[in-house]
Amino acid sequence: MNQLLDNFKKRTDLNDKILILCISFVPLSLAISIFVADFLASIASIILIFFLLTKKNIIFFKNLKKEIIFFFVLYFLILLSLIFSNYKEDSFLASFFYFRYFLLSLAIYYLLKKYDFYLKILFYSVLIGTSIVVFDAYIQQIFGYNTFGYPKIGTLQRDSLIYLTGFFDEEKKLGSYLVRFLPLVLSLFIFFKTKRKTFIESIILILAGIVIFFSSERTALFLLFIIYFFYFFISNHKIFFLTTILVSFIILFNYSANSELTKKYIDFTLHQTGLINFIKKDITEEYKAFEKNSLLRYYSEEHENLSYTGLIIFQNNYFLGSGVKTFYNECENIKKKFIKKTKRNNKLICSTHPHNTYIQILSEIGIFGFILIAYFFIKVLINNIKIILKKNKSNLDNVYFLLNLNIVINIMPLIPSGSFFNNWMSLIIFFPLGFWLYINEKYHQK
Repeated sequence: MNQLLDNFKKRTDLNDKILILCISFVPLSLAISIFVADFLASIASIILIFFLLTKKNIIFFKNLKKEIIFFFVLYFLILLSLIFSNYKEDSFLASFFYFRYFLLSLAIYYLLKKYDFYLKILFYSVLIGTSIVVFDAYIQQIFGYNTFGYPKIGTLQRDSLIYLTGFFDEEKKLGSYLVRFLPLVLSLFIFFKTKRKTFIESIILILAGIVIFFSSERTALFLLFIIYFFYFFISNHKIFFLTTILVSFIILFNYSANSELTKKYIDFTLHQTGLINFIKKDITEEYKAFEKNSLLRYYSEEHENLSYTGLIIFQNNYFLGSGVKTFYNECENIKKKFIKKTKRNNKLICSTHPHNTYIQILSEIGIFGFILIAYFFIKVLINNIKIILKKNKSNLDNVYFLLNLNIVINIMPLIPSGSFFNNWMSLIIFFPLGFWLYINEKYHQK
């Protein structure tokens, strides 16, 4: 650690010092203050632009031609959707300044290329940031309040379902935050281990998994099991890993077998999708509101209606969408003159976004943006399938596999999601991308 600090002090110029400090505090800031996280990312982007304009040294990015072109095509589509949008004022800030997220990724890549010691700084910043979030959540679980004094949150009459939120107070983001950072943490951990220590990696997965379970976020729990599923293929001790994970979650579900948490994860989810009907007499009034559901649904009636709304908006704005963050405005506009009925009795529901990444991309930036993101997702998924099929996997294979997995869970189709263009979600997506760019280059050069 002392040597790392010496390198930071002696081997970096002032601009790079500020850049390193800004990026290092992003992971923890994403849990404590999105304003601070966005501000730090913006400062990092400005420093990188200053570096490119003054030193005119683009040698660090010479191997990123395809990735840079890919992003600029996406950015160009976002700007086109803004130009032709009917809601320019609402869409301008989110659209025009979207480039700052990719610049954050490039800044991380630049530091990794320039300084051999920066990888350890990145590792410690991510590990410390996420560890503080996990530790704080356990404090909230044990004592009822976290280190900021935020209590556990209860919904469904405020006394039925109690769940953890940690630093996020009343926002349900704790599980999403941890599950989306987990592959990055593991990939950095594995990068520094020539001999895999499966026990420690399993402990990381279990400790984070328990917090995700008690956050009551069903999408986060589903993504966690996706991570477990894929991680199984690169584990050196598959039986040990599978046993510890299964035992942990059997205990968790057993522990809360009669609680509202288990009802939400199992009974409520199955009912929302139309797979079962409630037969218990002791369910709460809020659950009874869904008892009449008889159709098989995409996740729930509400989610299906939101997706339906997004597709109607897409049909009216096929090529360029209605513009970033204009879902609500366009929905309200269409709703005034929309009469079409469906066999499933779908309705237009106006929200800030359709709660599905690909439906949102279709409705807000059109078919070309959808093709671009879908292509990227499929390509990354194929890369991981190739690694799974390899007989002798190297350390680099495993690191690359986990970083690809990070992308997969962030842009996975067919599941509910946060807003793709939201600043919190964008930072969660683009922060690990910096390390991915660095490893992707190394992987294809070996």
